[in-house]
Amino acid sequence: MSLNEILDRPLGERSAQTILDKIPYAVMMGVLAEENPGTYEPLRFVMHASELHMGNPTLPAMHGGAISGFMELASAVHILSFMETARYPKLIDFSIDYLRAARLQTVYALCELMREGRNLTAVQVKAWQDNPAKPVAIARAQFLCADR
Repeated sequence: MSLNEILDRPLGERSAQTILDKIPYAVMMGVLAEENPGTYEPLRFVMHASELHMGNPTLPAMHGGAISGFMELASAVHILSFMETARYPKLIDFSIDYLRAARLQTVYALCELMREGRNLTAVQVKAWQDNPAKPVAIARAQFLCADR
């Protein structure tokens, strides 16, 4: 089944992990989705560390591009999981604040829909490692979702 066939299904029949499995970048980076309906964190994204994510080998720390790509991907899949859209959303703007060095270990991300307009959708993403109260990065993304 292709990504377009998954997105043609009703919202309740979509799974964030099924969507991620059809995105080659997500597969390469090892991004996973943990779904917990009815909880404070209904959808959490996980990226387990690998040598592919290495930025600074002396610390060792993750590359900022790996963190940024993970957060951008998480925000797009979050939209596809919670909004009636039949196409992958087009990224309009992405702004990220790196707050501390991300060690070469598992990173988690939680997304929140900030604004769901007729054409534009704004998502805020928080990424952390050991403690959600100490994020390694916070990002804001705006997507064009005009086909709803």
